[in-house]
Amino acid sequence: MSKHIPNIITTARIALLPFVYLFYLTNWFPYSQYVAIAVFIIAAVTDFLDGKIARKYNLVSNIGKMLDPIADKMLYYTGLFLIIVTGILPTWAAAIIYVINLCRDFAIDCLRMIAATKGSVLAANIYGKIKTMIAFVALPWLLLQGCLPTDWNGLLIFQIIGYILIGLQTFFCLLSGLIYLVKNRQVLVDVKA
Repeated sequence: MSKHIPNIITTARIALLPFVYLFYLTNWFPYSQYVAIAVFIIAAVTDFLDGKIARKYNLVSNIGKMLDPIADKMLYYTGLFLIIVTGILPTWAAAIIYVINLCRDFAIDCLRMIAATKGSVLAANIYGKIKTMIAFVALPWLLLQGCLPTDWNGLLIFQIIGYILIGLQTFFCLLSGLIYLVKNRQVLVDVKA
């Protein structure tokens, strides 16, 4: 059982996602959006926790290497979806961020699938981890922005910080994707159509 703890934590991150949607988009009870943000942050912390436990106790597994990025993407796109549908970001900015992230993730996932057919598992690079770390700060920040009163004096500064954070996340998304593809281009050699 103990060897599966990191994967159980990763799976728990996925299981928390419906609650983020439910609490952020409904007003079932007072402060439900704040509860959604708290659940999002707890889910994001599990990303740090599962990896730390896996490395510290030598419980790194191939399934964990594949499941962890999937759980990260699901959490990221949950936050991004909520930001888009609630209009927290301008539509044009949200569209650019969404397309960049989706294209990067699609390209890397294709590369990982090709590698898997050859018996290899490609782990995330440090830039991808930085991208994820920034995303898990930027997204709850932006979600919190959507809960703040529009007449609050500090709202503009709050928004600027949120835009800078999501801009940095997008920059590291591009950078990590390019580095990942260049570093692992050998996987594409001898691919049969």
